[in-house]
Amino acid sequence: MINCKRAAELSCAKLDRPLTIGETMQLRFHIFMCRACKGFQLQNEALLRLFEQRFQEPRDGADSHLPELPEDACERLKQLLRDASSESGSPE
Repeated sequence: MINCKRAAELSCAKLDRPLTIGETMQLRFHIFMCRACKGFQLQNEALLRLFEQRFQEPRDGADSHLPELPEDACERLKQLLRDASSESGSPE
């Protein structure tokens, strides 16, 4: 079984690329056994959905007061989060 650090790496990688069959099985088994890593994965997925909704969908009047962001803002923010995640480690 993989450790929490490896599970966090795979959970983040899953947001950017398809995992191999082996990686998928390892992550699923670990997530099944580890409540903390399951929560970490769910938070990552929720953040990704929020970023995509905010930066990729047409804006409505509700947030028209917010400044325009560059088109690549979502990708840059995702990269910053990945970098911060790899530097700080993962839940253990």
